[in-house]
This record gives sequence, C-alpha cells and structure tokens, in this order.
Amino acid sequence: MSPRLRYLSTSLALVAVGLGYAVSQRWFERPAPRPITRSEAAVRPDARPPAPPIARDVLARGADLSLTADQQARLEALDLQWKGKSADLEVAFKEAEREFSQFMREAQAGGKTSLQDIQRRSADLQSLSAALRERRQIHSEAAARILTATQRQKLFSGTSPEPLGGIR
Repeated sequence: MSPRLRYLSTSLALVAVGLGYAVSQRWFERPAPRPITRSEAAVRPDARPPAPPIARDVLARGADLSLTADQQARLEALDLQWKGKSADLEVAFKEAEREFSQFMREAQAGGKTSLQDIQRRSADLQSLSAALRERRQIHSEAAARILTATQRQKLFSGTSPEPLGGIR
C-alpha cells in the first residue's frame, strides 16, 4: 500500500470516528446551555402594603375628610408626639441603613463576603425597621381613633380597609 493511500484511509477513519462520537454525544441536537437567572419572584419580593397613614397624612387630607377644629388640634398634638417619639428611631435607622449600604459596597468590591456575614450585619437594620413599622402602626391607629367611622372609611378607601391591628 502506498503512503498516500495509507494517509488517506487513516484520515477517513479518524473523521468517521470523530463524526460517530459527535453524533453519539448529540452535539448537533443539543441547544446551548441557558444562562442561570433568578425567577421574577426571587428578584422582586412581595411588595409590602402601603404604610398606614399617620397624623400628618390625615391632616394633609383634612379638607377631603372634613375635619373639625377639635380633630385638627388633636391630630396636630399627635403629630408633634410622633415627631418626638420617632425622631431617635428614625435617626438610628438611617445610620444603620447608611452603614449597611457602605458594608455592601465594600463587600461587592471585595467579592468575598459570606451570606452569614451579610445576615449578621443586616440584623440591626431589620430590627430597627420592624420597631419603626410597629410604632407607625400604633400611631396610625391612634390617629384613626380621632376620626369618625365615615372619615376612617374615606381615609382608608385608597389604601387598605383599616390599619393592620384594627381600630381599638
């Protein structure tokens, strides 16, 4: 057998083996792998219901709700009380939020942060947020108690039926 014929037969045998392997692995039928994406639900968690209206919000809708002078005075006093009670908590929340944002920027730049570390760092922010939501809920309920049933219905018609804890 001549060297050319041997070279040609060897080349054809190698091509046949290569094609056989490709067909057995289904390279021609296999689609490209899909990129890994997070589902929409994981990207955007459930939206929280709108925050209940506080005294300041009720006063802003005073004309719409037909507030009496007594109701306005009581709501203004309640608003001052809210500003005094919530100011320290809001400042602490803003500071914790700023510190956590800074930590996350540094973590993204470094790229080596564990989930446990992120959870530990965010725990303070979560507890302050929960405390602020609870205080706001209590304040909202106090503001709603100043209103008549008709005014409450009109106030909550755009948000939720009533504050989460109900009117006490």
